[in-house]
Amino acid sequence: MNPIFITARDLPDAWFQCLWAILDTSNRYRIDRGSYRLQTRLEFDYITVHIKYPGTRPLTPEIPAAIGLPNPVADGYIESYLPYLMTSERQPNEDYTYGMYL
Repeated sequence: MNPIFITARDLPDAWFQCLWAILDTSNRYRIDRGSYRLQTRLEFDYITVHIKYPGTRPLTPEIPAAIGLPNPVADGYIESYLPYLMTSERQPNEDYTYGMYL
């Protein structure tokens, strides 16, 4: 097992450090079945991330287009998802929300 320990300033810093660490130290495996069959994935054996200032804005990383990586989440996604996590309001066809258990 190869444990990775990351201390980051905020969420975007944590995301970038995790990206570099997984490219540098991860295990590669091939998916044998399902929708992503025959694709290759990277995984950590074990990772711990300590974020010193988790509430610092922006919450999502700003990735320069020149790098060629997609954003991890669409603009506005976090703002729309947080109420879903924190309230008991259900959408049609939902049996529960995480907020129901708070």
